[in-house]
Amino acid sequence: MRTQGANGWQFFVATLLVVIGAVNIVQGLVASFTPVFYAATGADVLFLEYEAWGVLLGLWGVALVITGLAVLSLSTWARAFALVLTAANAVAQLGFAMAMPLWSMVAIAVDIVVIYGLTAGWPSAVAFTERPEEAREPEGDEAAYRSGYDASHAAPRPTRSPEQTSGSHQTTESQ
Repeated sequence: MRTQGANGWQFFVATLLVVIGAVNIVQGLVASFTPVFYAATGADVLFLEYEAWGVLLGLWGVALVITGLAVLSLSTWARAFALVLTAANAVAQLGFAMAMPLWSMVAIAVDIVVIYGLTAGWPSAVAFTERPEEAREPEGDEAAYRSGYDASHAAPRPTRSPEQTSGSHQTTESQ
């Protein structure tokens, strides 16, 4: 059960997925309808001609946009699917690198940032536990704050001044 909404990493990753998907759609449309735009000839593009790359990148862009929106649902399937699509997009951009080298390298870099956000930047499963807030143990700064708060609100303990301690000790010796 999810106990919270999307956080900053989810919004960041979703936004990057939508943006890179939209750029892939534009890149695919340009490849399909205006192949002379690209630096390399159709024979220099790895595996496919520009029209085929255009269709592939356009459909891939649509899938990335939809997956970016699905990531906001915090579903595990959306996160896993986004990882697969992003890794495959990086490989596809390698194949298209001869046509537009700078954009392909930027797209691969953005894909790596998305993969980081989906893995290392994602909140841990501990944050989604079903335990109530009061039952969980505080961590980090929250633990330090909680211990200081508890100490300041606890009932005062009786204290003895040094004079009282030594005075009572002397009285016991003289008796």
